[in-house]
Amino acid sequence: RHLSYENLTHLFTQRNLSSTTNEAEEQYVARHLFARLVDKHCIFDNGPFKLFCDDLRPQNILVDPKSLRITAVLDLEFTNAMPSQFASDPPWWLLLVGPDSYLFRGHSMEEFVSAYEPRLEQFLEAMRRVERSRGMLCTEESLSSLMHNSWVTKRFWFNYAARKPFDVDKLFTDCLNENGAGAETLDEDIR
Repeated sequence: RHLSYENLTHLFTQRNLSSTTNEAEEQYVARHLFARLVDKHCIFDNGPFKLFCDDLRPQNILVDPKSLRITAVLDLEFTNAMPSQFASDPPWWLLLVGPDSYLFRGHSMEEFVSAYEPRLEQFLEAMRRVERSRGMLCTEESLSSLMHNSWVTKRFWFNYAARKPFDVDKLFTDCLNENGAGAETLDEDIR
């Protein structure tokens, strides 16, 4: 919940986020509409909070080429305590580049999803195999099921956008604004 309000604060305090009045208005509306999604997508907002590193990805892990053991983990400066639901999202790095970077490289969100979903299915199937090999049932509580549910319900996009203050507007518009809501749906005092 707090992260969604931080995105509004970010818009008010960082004056160079918008280059035009129209762009500022679109960001304002998108961030208010994004904040409305908190009740739908926040499942563990009051804790427990877990240590979370949003930048834990293959590029930041050093591996011994002979033993294939991890020798170092790099780039931990953004590690913090976050609601545990963030750990239940599938990894954003399955394409080795995040959705925000994908968009800024000239691709559409549809192209990202089209490329990402087959990798996600491979990843989840590998997780299911490991879960089964360890005698874990693939229930609603299994990590593979939680990650699948996060993707299907779009909680993945909500959580990702909540952590990306520079991209929350674009991610909301492209991934979460299913009914095309706009300024007209905001309360009068917010408009």
